Amino acid sequence: NGFNLQLGTTGTKKKHSGLPRWSRREICLLSGLVFAAGLCVILGCILVLKYLALEQDAYCLEGCQERKAFTKASRFIATNIDPTIDPCKDFYSFACGGWLRRHAIPEDKLIYGIIAAIGEQNEEKLQRLLLQPVRRPYLASAERKVKEFFRSCLDIAEIDR
Repeated sequence: NGFNLQLGTTGTKKKHSGLPRWSRREICLLSGLVFAAGLCVILGCILVLKYLALEQDAYCLEGCQERKAFTKASRFIATNIDPTIDPCKDFYSFACGGWLRRHAIPEDKLIYGIIAAIGEQNEEKLQRLLLQPVRRPYLASAERKVKEFFRSCLDIAEIDR
């Protein structure tokens, strides 16, 4: 074995540290892998949070909605009570006096109460909804048909013709 072949060396030996030297391509691939893994972790966290939120909503449907409705109704009743009136003498004025004090009877009506006020609010909401642009423009859409029918009733020039 008298031959000592060293190819590509000029007599100086390079010192290698214990760490491997990575090429530019390996560094780019590793960076991409770390980025993709981080993105997967973030997306996984988002999915878990969404799932937990859906579970809470499903749980809320059983009792939470009722509690919210009861709380809203109790607030409404509490704001309409007139505490200055004795309920044993005049329960109607006690229960509805606050609402009657805050809402004057319109001049064009003989009587006016909470039912009429709610009816007016519902009519206003319905009219706003019917005047909004159609979101489902396909021909068989019930939304489109109802809105077109409503608008045809508002078209006075066409009705008078």
